Amino acid sequence: MYGVIDFSRIDTQPGSGGPFAPPAGWQGDYRQYLQTRIDGDIGVRQQVAVVGRILVRPESGTAPRFFGPHAVEAREFALSVWS
Repeated sequence: MYGVIDFSRIDTQPGSGGPFAPPAGWQGDYRQYLQTRIDGDIGVRQQVAVVGRILVRPESGTAPRFFGPHAVEAREFALSVWS
């Protein structure tokens, strides 16, 4: 369903696809958007948790690089899953 997942590159550009990217044309509170996605989609929840785990335990994988307009918020959100 989700295809190949590259946890080393996290794109937050609206319309780019992936658990951290809102749909094209989306506007609003990004953190609230991510929380809604996590609450409603177990696949998104798992992917965000994996990214957060890699961030807090770098030995578990290549450190993700965040891109796009919500890069900082996405990184902070993924970290918050493990705090």
